Amino acid sequence: MRKISTSGIALIKSFEGCRLISYKPVQTEKHWTIGWGHYGPDVLQGQTITQEQADAMLVEDLSKYEDYVNNKAYVPITDQLTQYQFDALVSFTYNCGAGNLKTLCDGRNVAQVGQSIPKYNKSSGTTLSGLVRRRQAELDLFNSPDTSIEEEKSVELEKDINAPSKWAETSWKEVTDKGYFDGTRPGATVTREELGAVVSRLLRYIDQKH
Repeated sequence: MRKISTSGIALIKSFEGCRLISYKPVQTEKHWTIGWGHYGPDVLQGQTITQEQADAMLVEDLSKYEDYVNNKAYVPITDQLTQYQFDALVSFTYNCGAGNLKTLCDGRNVAQVGQSIPKYNKSSGTTLSGLVRRRQAELDLFNSPDTSIEEEKSVELEKDINAPSKWAETSWKEVTDKGYFDGTRPGATVTREELGAVVSRLLRYIDQKH
């Protein structure tokens, strides 16, 4: 059975973020969320976990969503997918659920599935900017050329820090064009000082809008 690559995991982490106290991204949601976007009836209001528990939840959740994308009952074209396409659909399922994955892939070829990913950008009928960005990142990854990354090494050691990942190119251009980042070292680790500078720029931008 195929597994998600480090590129796919990085995309999921970038959008989910990790929170060690349960929360609701949208207050109308039935259940609470915790860790790397773990959602379900097992998450209780006010619940707290450790980073190790959050990471373990992510591994378990990824295995479940990988199974859906590997399953021809949900993805009839699963054997035709490149690694990046597989990764994009695991991210999509992580966010949208198995039911939406099945609907997305029903009766569609690989190209049509990719073209339909951006349509899933709403919550309770309202288009959300965060979902628009995530669907675009997934589409960018889906459309990335297959580079045979089955033997992909640790991205933290091997990645070129001076070039954004394929799935992040659109978002990186947007935040650099607006001046939140200076455009250098998109793949580098961010220090608290650098993050503080970004938040400061963002706050100045918000003040200018009001």
